[in-house]
Amino acid sequence: MPRAIVVCLDGTGNQVGASHPTNVVRLMEMLDADDPDRQLVYYDPGVGTMSSATAHGPLGRRLSRLWGLAFGSGLRTNLAEAYTYLIRHWQPGDLVYVFGFSRGAYTARALVGMLNKPGLMRPGSENLVPYAVAKYAFNQDIDRSEQEIARFSHAFCRRTENEPLWADVKQNNPRQVSHHALPVAYLGVWDTVKAAGLLRMGNLRWPYTHQLPNAARIRHAVSLDETRRPYHEFLVTPRPAPRQGTAEEVWFAGVHSDVGGTFAHAEGAPLLSTIPLKWVIDGVTQDLVFRPQAYGTTCALTEEFAGAPVHDNGPFWILAGRRSRRPPDDAVLHASVRLRRERDRGYRPHLADLQEPGRWADPDWTKPVPPPGG
Repeated sequence: MPRAIVVCLDGTGNQVGASHPTNVVRLMEMLDADDPDRQLVYYDPGVGTMSSATAHGPLGRRLSRLWGLAFGSGLRTNLAEAYTYLIRHWQPGDLVYVFGFSRGAYTARALVGMLNKPGLMRPGSENLVPYAVAKYAFNQDIDRSEQEIARFSHAFCRRTENEPLWADVKQNNPRQVSHHALPVAYLGVWDTVKAAGLLRMGNLRWPYTHQLPNAARIRHAVSLDETRRPYHEFLVTPRPAPRQGTAEEVWFAGVHSDVGGTFAHAEGAPLLSTIPLKWVIDGVTQDLVFRPQAYGTTCALTEEFAGAPVHDNGPFWILAGRRSRRPPDDAVLHASVRLRRERDRGYRPHLADLQEPGRWADPDWTKPVPPPGG
């Protein structure tokens, strides 16, 4: 059985030990990392949780964390650290799985993009990672020729096989990837946003985050009800076709953190974020090693979860402006949204026009898809 390397990248201000964990933390806590020959698990807390290494004293460290929350600084560091981890641990035959939420999901997609172009650098090249991140991942004005990228890849990156890993079903055209591209077995992300920071209202523009040809399978859970203007949804491009098994993008009820986690709830009460948590994990339960009974305890769902509260983001965000999300015409919605709509006719009334069976994903969403051994 190939070894799995699981990379988990959390959202802004999120970390292990928080009183209300994200879906990234809930997933990580389910995974069994006791046998490094079977599975490695890497976790990176979100921007704004850790201070800069150059910050001195309690006040300096606190200001560094607040700066990360406000302006999104630290994203390049998070990307570089995850990429460096793979340089040091990936071996031929290993399978890479990447997960993320919010800006951590954007970082996850940037990581997959870097593994495509230029590829995974060889051990011993760690000193060049900041250069590679700045040149190929972060530079929003990037205009690199294929020849230039190929030269860098040939000089510093591991060589892999050239094979079609991702297909555009609409065009029936498998996409060939570079022979230096590192395949990613699975990318699971919750509500990708590219807002630069809480006070920096621009968007990130990292290349190689739209198209991810080296990702064999993708599941992206998207929020229907998020209204904060800086939290604009960042969809997969080109659009995944309905019923396409390799790239699935599905819309769920709730605001941003209803999809990715962090809202408080009474013990035992249905939590809306558990629905997209289970959907993303169900795509990989047969591939990863889970702690005994962890899936059954964390991902147990009933139809009552479909009616769990949709939260409000609070009055502070009115200052940032509002923007209602409206799914594209070819969007696929989760079946729990249809159940919510049937029970609450006042919820998203325009959804009544969506009747096609192919528009509703995961019809058996309450049914468990347990990993081997439970």
